[in-house]
Amino acid sequence: MGEEFDKLEYAEMLKAGRQDDAIAYVDRFREKDPDNPDLKLRAARARGGKGEAIMTACDQAGIAPSPEQIDTMCALFEEAIALDPYLAAPYWDLAVVHMRFRNDPDKAGAYLADAKRLGFKHKMMDRLDAMIKDAIMAGKPGG
Repeated sequence: MGEEFDKLEYAEMLKAGRQDDAIAYVDRFREKDPDNPDLKLRAARARGGKGEAIMTACDQAGIAPSPEQIDTMCALFEEAIALDPYLAAPYWDLAVVHMRFRNDPDKAGAYLADAKRLGFKHKMMDRLDAMIKDAIMAGKPGG
């Protein structure tokens, strides 16, 4: 019998901020069982965690992410959604990225709507929603 996925080892990697290791670890098992919903969820969470870590590091340093970092975050969150479309956090994260760093309130609004549809809650949700609506109104003729 082959090696089994060790949930504790995976969790320790994430806890230690080793998202790349966690992604590689879970993907190794997904190669053998690509349709396993538990592995897909874990792969999605690891990718989302890596994207969030990039954003958090930039916020803590007081700097805006580079265009490459923004592209990386978006790709990670989109991969997470592709792996598990019912995981709400990556939709929220994409809403934040598109509003804060890409100045795209339409996309931000669409992602925020998806996060809400999936029951996501965040203390800044009302603020982000207001920012998106204000930006959309400002962009309309007469706004």
